[in-house]
Amino acid sequence: MKKLLFVTIIAVAMLALAALFASCAKKSASQSKAIEAFRETADATSAFTGTGYNPESPAKAENAKQSTQPLNRKIIFNGTISLEVESLEKTQAAVQKWVRDFGGYISQSYMDGTSANFTTRIPSSSFDVAMEQASSFGKILYKNIESTDVTDEFYDLQTRIETKKVLVERLQSYLKNASSVKDMMEIETRVNDVTSDLETMQGQMNRLSGKIDFATVTITVNLPPKKIEEYYKVPDAKEKAKDLFCGLLTFLVDLFFILLYIILYGAPIVLVIALIYWLCFGKVGLLRKLFGKLSVRKDKSSSDQEQTAKTPQ
Repeated sequence: MKKLLFVTIIAVAMLALAALFASCAKKSASQSKAIEAFRETADATSAFTGTGYNPESPAKAENAKQSTQPLNRKIIFNGTISLEVESLEKTQAAVQKWVRDFGGYISQSYMDGTSANFTTRIPSSSFDVAMEQASSFGKILYKNIESTDVTDEFYDLQTRIETKKVLVERLQSYLKNASSVKDMMEIETRVNDVTSDLETMQGQMNRLSGKIDFATVTITVNLPPKKIEEYYKVPDAKEKAKDLFCGLLTFLVDLFFILLYIILYGAPIVLVIALIYWLCFGKVGLLRKLFGKLSVRKDKSSSDQEQTAKTPQ
């Protein structure tokens, strides 16, 4: 009985070990397949140059399907208008109202005494109507409309972005099944590279979409020849005389304070200098007397030496 129980225990243990080995082998095979799939994906996308994809890309069939569908044209509009107007101030107010009515904005503007310039962004859907209304602000001197078809660029960039997103998701799934630190680091490096490319493409798409959604309309206005805007007119003689008197009065006041400062601070300095001179070189002449005594002693010493030299020994 004991022998039978012992054999049964051994058989159960062997079956458990066999099941454990089979599970580990299956897991290892799954991880190996995941790493192999990652390497195949990396090889398939390494030929990407920034303008297209490898023909063996997994998105090839999807791209071919999309190419057979009609595309919504993507066009960038730019308009330029040059006008002659009677008032720059009134024209500025009209342009501001015109922009608000169409849901746009002024991106840049300047104005001087004879001309003004406004760079505006208007929704592309209202471009034609906006150009027509802007032409009514004054006498048309020049008008130009340009359109650039960026349909291929837009959809190519859109496809590349979608493919990059799919690639990021696939790489992240491979990262979960990585079996070694080396494989994990290799996949993480690839994920970072693809994510950086995706962010760059997304920025390009945002800028391109902004140009497509909002057209640029540049309006330049000029006053008639030899005319200056009213608020730039030259002041009359009375105002000029008043300004001149105020300037002269200001100069005299400043001059008075300068002289006052000279008297308050300059006079004591002059007195101190005169006192030093009087003590040193004037009637008192302390330095003068000192130099005189030194000179007398020097002369006397020279005379004694000469007399000594002449005395016979």
